[in-house]
Amino acid sequence: MTKNKLYMTKNHSGFKKYFRFSVLNSLSVYVLSLLILQLFASCGNKAVIAGNVANGENELLELALNVEPKRVIDTVRLKSAGNFSFKYDFKKNTAPVFLTLSAANKSLASLLVVSGEKVRVETDLNKPAEYKVSGSEGSQLLKELNDNMLKVTISVDSLVNLLEKSQNTPEYEELSQKTNKEVAALFTKYKRELIRFIVKNNKSYAAYTAIYQTLPSGIGVFGKEQDALYFKLLADSLETKYPRSPYVYKLRDDYKKLISTTSMQKLLETAEATSIPEIKLPDVTGRDVSLTALKGKLVLLDFWSSKERVTGMNNIELLPIYEKYHPEGFEIYQVSLDENRESWLQAINTQKLPWINVCDFKGVKTYPLQLYNITKLPANYLISKDGEIIGKDLFGEKLDEKIKESLK
Repeated sequence: MTKNKLYMTKNHSGFKKYFRFSVLNSLSVYVLSLLILQLFASCGNKAVIAGNVANGENELLELALNVEPKRVIDTVRLKSAGNFSFKYDFKKNTAPVFLTLSAANKSLASLLVVSGEKVRVETDLNKPAEYKVSGSEGSQLLKELNDNMLKVTISVDSLVNLLEKSQNTPEYEELSQKTNKEVAALFTKYKRELIRFIVKNNKSYAAYTAIYQTLPSGIGVFGKEQDALYFKLLADSLETKYPRSPYVYKLRDDYKKLISTTSMQKLLETAEATSIPEIKLPDVTGRDVSLTALKGKLVLLDFWSSKERVTGMNNIELLPIYEKYHPEGFEIYQVSLDENRESWLQAINTQKLPWINVCDFKGVKTYPLQLYNITKLPANYLISKDGEIIGKDLFGEKLDEKIKESLK
């Protein structure tokens, strides 16, 4: 019994040693794995901003958060080659950040950086506006905005310079009126480009920058009561991706300020509303049809679903109105909230709908629904020949009267 006991103890001791060795090995592998994961995680929570600054020898290059007041994150003294490299640590916050590169009191690049990005910037201290950026989608969008603003500024400056040269000539008064119209046209075009940019990039912080663009005079491009729609649309869109973003709070706050004296319903029924957000969806043939391509026609943007009986009744009312005014330049662009192509096509054929019908079969998740703040069906917007919203939720006689008035 004693021998057996001793034998068992020895084997048990050996087993314990083996077990301890196996556990230590497993723990080593586990710890090593954790260290590797942490290493990769730490890399993923950082962004690298590197590149080259020409003609910047001995200048102090600053990387700063683009906030008020400016917060410098890191600096580097440029050598003759002009190369630099910074790292930005996102820590627990994974939201994109606005950064700037500057030297000698000049802004060299505006950046919108996401965790994990490797951003490359090529710039020249003597030509800071001509910088190039890669490796960062948000930063490239900001560059696009800056380039467009620069083009407008150059064009306006050119017109103003010509006007100033003719100040003491008999043609000055006539040229002054012409210049004012041309400048106004430039800014109108620029605002429409910004609207398209905001709609296209509505889940990027770059769109936030676009909606707060200012003219050379310092006046904001968006700031009238009729612009409230865009503040709300952008806030709603950004909130789906960044629910606690301070930028969303800012957009909502400014939206409330803009509509403080005017309800949205009244706002959208005025003829002074601004340019329409774009919709481009496939029609019954599968061909993409653009809403803005109908500019020059009076358009009813209508929302419906083949599942909703009330929208079917609305289609019955629309048929005689369409037949009456279509020859005079009236068109209907109808967006469906259907999810089934066959049901949608069957309803169009059964009801014999002759106008443009588009659908992406995403149901209530289709982007035009959020874009135009549609919360019930049927719903519509009447859009002038110039591409401006002149009415909302007009049905029956009210729609007929507004169309007749607008076509005159």
